[in-house]
Amino acid sequence: MKHMENNNNSNQTITLNLNKSNTAVAIALIVISCIVGGYLITYTLAPSGYHEMYILDDQNQAVNYPQTLIINQNNTFTTPIVVTNYMKTLQDYQIQVKIVHHTINFPLNAPTYSTYEFTLNDKQSWDSKIPVTINEEGTYSVVFELYVKDNGNYNFTDNYCTLPLTVTTDKA
Repeated sequence: MKHMENNNNSNQTITLNLNKSNTAVAIALIVISCIVGGYLITYTLAPSGYHEMYILDDQNQAVNYPQTLIINQNNTFTTPIVVTNYMKTLQDYQIQVKIVHHTINFPLNAPTYSTYEFTLNDKQSWDSKIPVTINEEGTYSVVFELYVKDNGNYNFTDNYCTLPLTVTTDKA
């Protein structure tokens, strides 16, 4: 009987050592997979370049945008806007400002309220306060569309910002 017990202990020791080896191999494979995956995501799947555009409020924050305008009181306002070039090359830009009642598809097929053109080096930003005036009651969206020049023509970049507004008259 004693001989069998030793044999069982020996089998348990071998099984225990195999389980430790399997666990170590699994952990090593997980670590290697994370390192290789991180490398692939960081270096091979990184975008070749992009454009950044955003609008701010009067305090240069993205929190307190105008929502309601009252004709003859505050129906003229300025919107700070920032565009940054991350395309790794010099880019010619155009912002088209449009005031519309409905926004369905972009770029909007609507008259341009105002246009701004500028050139940016890589990682350079352009910021400006864009004035807007609306003199008729209604519900509007002020749309800022970003275009980039390519072969002499401005093409929509798929970057846009919208500012929804309600314009009323003072009834008091």
